[in-house]
Amino acid sequence: MNAREIRAALAAADPLRREQGEELERLDFEAMEADLLVDAAEEPAAAPPTSRPPRRHLPRLALAGGVLAIAAAIAVAIVFAGGGTERASRAYGAELVRFAESTPLLLLEGPGWRVQEVNETKTREGTEGQMEFVTGKAVPWSVLRITGNDEEGQHVEGLQPAAVRQRRVHLEWRELSQESLATAIHWGRRRVHPHGRHFVRLPVTGTNAFVDTRAEIFVNQGGPGDREMSALWSEGGYLLVMQAAVPGLAAMKERLDWVTKVDSQTWLEAMPAHVVKAADLEGTTRAMLKGVPLPKTFALSRIPNEGLTTSRNQVAGKVATTVACLWFRQWGEAVRTGDDAARAEAERAMATSRRWPLLNPSTGESPGMASSIWQLAEEMPQGYWDFRGRHRDLLAHAEEMGCARLGLPLLPEKMRRQREHGVPPPPD
Repeated sequence: MNAREIRAALAAADPLRREQGEELERLDFEAMEADLLVDAAEEPAAAPPTSRPPRRHLPRLALAGGVLAIAAAIAVAIVFAGGGTERASRAYGAELVRFAESTPLLLLEGPGWRVQEVNETKTREGTEGQMEFVTGKAVPWSVLRITGNDEEGQHVEGLQPAAVRQRRVHLEWRELSQESLATAIHWGRRRVHPHGRHFVRLPVTGTNAFVDTRAEIFVNQGGPGDREMSALWSEGGYLLVMQAAVPGLAAMKERLDWVTKVDSQTWLEAMPAHVVKAADLEGTTRAMLKGVPLPKTFALSRIPNEGLTTSRNQVAGKVATTVACLWFRQWGEAVRTGDDAARAEAERAMATSRRWPLLNPSTGESPGMASSIWQLAEEMPQGYWDFRGRHRDLLAHAEEMGCARLGLPLLPEKMRRQREHGVPPPPD
């Protein structure tokens, strides 16, 4: 519970007269919370029952009794929110701290809002990532059906109701070396605006954001009480883009006001369990490999670990692709050398891929390439890829899983180039 939520809870529990409310607004809740945390940390572990706690000097108000009640309520709120000494005693390992510090360390500290997902990738130009914040139940992504074109206008089917879309805020970031704020604003002004253009400046984290208040891209999207808006600003070497479905400009301003810069521990504490577990790549990988046959050439070190934030789906994708590429490398080498036993072993292992837990949709962690892996495995025994009755090179098709970018090329020519020039950089 942050200071804003504490203030709202107190107001709901014990409404104040207007003049008392003005005094309350002048209270520095964050400072008072910090004082209380310091008191808790400095208090002796086994103080005598008769000892008196040290006196703190709180701001003077005409309503002294009200201030004491407020301070007591804050102390209770801190305890029940998981604060105090419990929070101070929590510590994260160096790997998780690096995981946090590879992001801009921003949270949306609105009442009832939480992090739903985080992931970050590395491109040729640098790193880029995204976070989803939601309130209420989880908000899944919907499958959209888009028709039309930019000139005549695009229409979309499958949009979630406005009440659902307005429970999610999407935050993206990329390094300013990739794109400057001025460039991003330039392209934001030039993009298609089927409902007209309207831009404003709104405050966010000590600076001003360029806000597109008509960011809808579909003709049949948006309207009174249902707008799509995007905000652009730069901070700490990052270009940041926040997108939200909102009832109006006041709601967008509120969401920007909630954006807060935090430290790495606070950021990690806000992460859902599956995100933090995904950051522990080794532990997550070992769990995902259960029930998966591994070739003799497999090692955990073969799975890419760029030290970046990532979702469990991304981890599952890296793990499944690494294992499949290694089996195809064994299969290709066996075909070239006539090693029937090694070839049969690879075919038997890949034939079980439909039963690999990490490729099972029921686990909620099935990566997008599952169907491709299954189809490739089915083609292994015949030794070629059947495309409309034509026989294609199976290893060349399997390369599309991204094996070369994992440092595991399947074709001899790619193996030679990689030995001479190294692993190619990640794609854009």
